[in-house]
Amino acid sequence: MTHNWSKVAFNIDKSWRAVLRNHKLHGKKVVINRLMKEYQFDNFNQSTEYLDFVIDFIERKQIPFIHAYPSAAFQLAKRALSTGTKLNCVQAFLCGSENVLPAYKELIQNELGIRMYTWYGHSEKLILAGEGTTCENYHALPLYGYAELIDELGQQVTQPGQIGELVGTGFINTVMPFIRYRTGDYAEYVGETCPDCGHIGLTFKNVTGRWDGEKIYTFNGGFVTTTALNMHNDIYDHISNFQYYQDTVGKLEVRVVPLPTFTDQHKVKIKNEIKEKVGNQLDITVVEVPDIEYTINRKYKLLVQKAVV
Repeated sequence: MTHNWSKVAFNIDKSWRAVLRNHKLHGKKVVINRLMKEYQFDNFNQSTEYLDFVIDFIERKQIPFIHAYPSAAFQLAKRALSTGTKLNCVQAFLCGSENVLPAYKELIQNELGIRMYTWYGHSEKLILAGEGTTCENYHALPLYGYAELIDELGQQVTQPGQIGELVGTGFINTVMPFIRYRTGDYAEYVGETCPDCGHIGLTFKNVTGRWDGEKIYTFNGGFVTTTALNMHNDIYDHISNFQYYQDTVGKLEVRVVPLPTFTDQHKVKIKNEIKEKVGNQLDITVVEVPDIEYTINRKYKLLVQKAVV
C-alpha cells in the first residue's frame, strides 16, 4: 500500500496522515497514533462544526496526506471549499475501500486542486492495484497477487474497453490460499501495458464494486447499474449527499440530503435525468432526508438494495 502511495510522494518513514475512515472516537475529537503517524478523526461525526475542526487541525499541523473513504474526502473537501479554505499543506488525498464517483474527483482535483489518489483492493487480499504517477488507470501489483479480468465464459478479456470480472490469486495468505478467486468486482480492461504512462502489466479502470449491490431492477425484468445513472456534477452544489434506495422491483427512491439552495426544481431535474437514461422502466421518487444509510464501519453505500427478485 505504501508503495502505491509513494507515487504521490508519501514517505513511510516521515509522512503523517489525517485519517477519516472507520474510527469512532466516543466524544474525543482526535486520537494520535504515533507508531502509524496517524491523526485519527471521527468519521461518524460529519457535522459542519466537526469538519471545521478537522480542517483547522490539518492546516495547523501541516498534515501532508488525508487518508479517507472517498465519500468522507468529498465531504471534507466540499466543506473546505465552502469556507474558502484551500488546504495548501495537503499533497494528496489517499482514497480507497469505496466506489469513487466522478463528482468526487471533479471537486477534489479540479476545484480544490489536490490529487485524489485511489486504489483497488479488497478484504480477501488477492489483488492490489494503484493509480499511476501520471495517470489514473489502475496497475495491478504483481508481487501482491496474480490478477485477471475474465468474461462471462471464463475467458481472458483482451479487448480495450471490454468489461470483465476481477479474479485474483493471492501470494500473501500461505495458510489457506485462494486460487483464481472471483471477487464479484468488475472493471474495464485497458491493456497489458498502460497507454497513458507505459506501465507494464495488467491495467484497468472504472471499477464497479460487488456487482449485486450495484443493480437497480426495472419493470421489464432487467436492470441498470448505478454507474449508468451518474448525475451531473452541478447537482452537488445543492445537496450534501445522496443515495439510491430500492425495495420494490421497478421503483427507485433517490434520497438526498439537501443544502439550503435545494428546491423542488432540483427534484424534477434529478428525476428527469434518470428518466432520460431508463425511460419508463422505473417509477422514480426524490425524497429529502436528514442523512443517508452507511455500513456499520461508516462506508458509503450508493445503493441500498432490498428488492426481492
